[in-house]
Amino acid sequence: MGDPCGIGSATSVSTVRRRLNRVIDEGLLSFRCDTAPMITGWPVSATFRSTVPPEQLDRTACALARLPEIRLCAAVTGSQNLLMTVWLRSLNDSQRLEEQLAADLATLRLTERAINLRGAKRMGRLIDETGCCAGIVPIAPWSEET
Repeated sequence: MGDPCGIGSATSVSTVRRRLNRVIDEGLLSFRCDTAPMITGWPVSATFRSTVPPEQLDRTACALARLPEIRLCAAVTGSQNLLMTVWLRSLNDSQRLEEQLAADLATLRLTERAINLRGAKRMGRLIDETGCCAGIVPIAPWSEET
């Protein structure tokens, strides 16, 4: 695709806008606004590892993506082929969500659960005890440094 947005070139604003709207409309680009969990009323974070038959993986992931608790849903390699990060309103909410998943998604089998006690960093931001940004650690996925 080369330089799709015309960054670094003399491309007009209207052309960049049109190209940007196209990649947004095609679902190739989406925006995310992360908030502090304590402020939103979802202070508990948990990670669920699960197993789904490969032929059901896409359908299951789409169903999970509609749930408000789901922050991350990713197909991964190995016998536990679906990883989820969830935000919960309380520790007890974990059991409620597990029961809901079992009732709604018969092919999903939760195999591992972990309550995340405290995250130090999220999306390139250092996080303080309240979940707010305390500093920046830039994400540089194309950096050649290791």
